[in-house]
Amino acid sequence: MPDEPSGTDGGSACWLVELAGVDGCRYAYRVYAERTARPGDLFWSALHHHDEGPHPRAFDLFDTASIRLIG
Repeated sequence: MPDEPSGTDGGSACWLVELAGVDGCRYAYRVYAERTARPGDLFWSALHHHDEGPHPRAFDLFDTASIRLIG
């Protein structure tokens, strides 16, 4: 999944993926992907991005995430 919009081809969209952290916080990430992207792919994209950051671990359980199309 790209980290930036891929252009104005009409198929790309912005998704908001919220992950539950082991510290009790929720961490939100924008994921740019096709409107037809699978929720699992969106989840893993956000989780990998989170793992590269300075925050405490996030749960790697799909059921703990919230995924919404925002644009």
